[in-house]
Amino acid sequence: MKILPLIILLLSQTLTTFAQKITAFPLKLSENQRYLIDRNGQPFLVKEFSAWGVIQGLSEKDATAFMDSIRNEGFNTMMVSVLSNAPSQMGGDPPNWQGISPLTTKWDFSTPNEAYFKHVDRFFQMAAERGMFVMALPFYMGYRGDGSQGWWDELLNPNNSPAKMTKYGEYVGERYKNTPNVMWVAGGDNNADGDFYPYEINMIKAIKAKAPHQLWTGHFDCNLQNFWSTQNPLYAELMDIDGEYVWTESLMFEQGPQYMAELRQYKKGKMIMQLDLSYEHDAPHYADNENYQWMRRKMYEGLLSGCAGTSFSSGTLDNQCYSFKNWRPLMNTRGMKQVARCFQLFDALPWHTLVPDETNEIILSGRGEWGSLDYVCAALSTDKKYYVMYIPKGHLINVNAKNISGNPMRMHWYNPATGEALKIGTVQPRERFGIQPPTEEDWVIVFDNDKNFNMPNLMK
Repeated sequence: MKILPLIILLLSQTLTTFAQKITAFPLKLSENQRYLIDRNGQPFLVKEFSAWGVIQGLSEKDATAFMDSIRNEGFNTMMVSVLSNAPSQMGGDPPNWQGISPLTTKWDFSTPNEAYFKHVDRFFQMAAERGMFVMALPFYMGYRGDGSQGWWDELLNPNNSPAKMTKYGEYVGERYKNTPNVMWVAGGDNNADGDFYPYEINMIKAIKAKAPHQLWTGHFDCNLQNFWSTQNPLYAELMDIDGEYVWTESLMFEQGPQYMAELRQYKKGKMIMQLDLSYEHDAPHYADNENYQWMRRKMYEGLLSGCAGTSFSSGTLDNQCYSFKNWRPLMNTRGMKQVARCFQLFDALPWHTLVPDETNEIILSGRGEWGSLDYVCAALSTDKKYYVMYIPKGHLINVNAKNISGNPMRMHWYNPATGEALKIGTVQPRERFGIQPPTEEDWVIVFDNDKNFNMPNLMK
């Protein structure tokens, strides 16, 4: 009678140990510069939660609870601002944490408050203990023209200067040069040009001088067509990772949809990732943040178009997680569950070996028009053991199975909305073979010739 409970206990402990596997920091770029690897050479898919105000907005107890919550949904990275100053958006008392100001002299960046930064130290350490990578903005510049968002207006205050930003950069670089789970993000919804340029560039160069091994990307103003970190000419050469930030695809005009921009950027050879993708139910309430199929489409297409990371932030119509005013109800939203299902699939795949396939050699017909929202993005692994397609709308597609690998291939459907998988069977290396998704909704199909591959959530 006691054997079954013991088995359950042991199984539970095994699963918990797997779930709490800790990343071996620090991370660095792979040899081909396409993705991140840990200290042991293991590929690290960036699964980022946009958590802008967490350092400033939450107590350390709540911050650890938040990290544990998003980690349980498969996230391994947070994008945060070390100094947040957006009183119209963020919870708590921006820019203070628990009544502690980040600066001892108002708006003077050369006077960092030791008490505040001891809190930042502990935050980074708590993240490392949970295997969480942190993409940190030394400060959030913010939307130009809205003084309630970011530091852009305080930056130019008479108490501050470019020389003082050098001091701030030296302080940050020296303090965190040995923090293994941190990389840096320039900007913050702002191109940091014009009058702001000497302030931003002085800080970046000072951090780099102290911590030359730490990685950088940029989060600039997509409203001004800077969708990629390297599209800002002032900082392009400083970017190690080319981060993509598109608030809504409607901003892209002829550069979009996103998969088109991602495939073009991938060809340039630098690691690319979806730096700041979807905000569930956030303004302006376009399809990007309201339509769940739209959110899924952008995420799956990106990961099949060369992106080595993606991102998300949960919310409801009256509550956004990045503000941290009431984050706990947002850990179990529909969007969170669908993102977790995406992570589950790509964690099971050798994602780092997938190369985007834009040819007509495998997909013969039914791919859809290039530039349309129904276009089928696909990728082939370098060893030709895997071929993965995201089909935005179910319809007949003809493929040349012979050109995948020349070997028989197992086939599985994966439903990105539910996370359930269905076994189709095995296709011989035929030159023409038709596939038809089970419904007219979006589906993923995985072809594989790897006996060690286990499709997640396979329905019996």
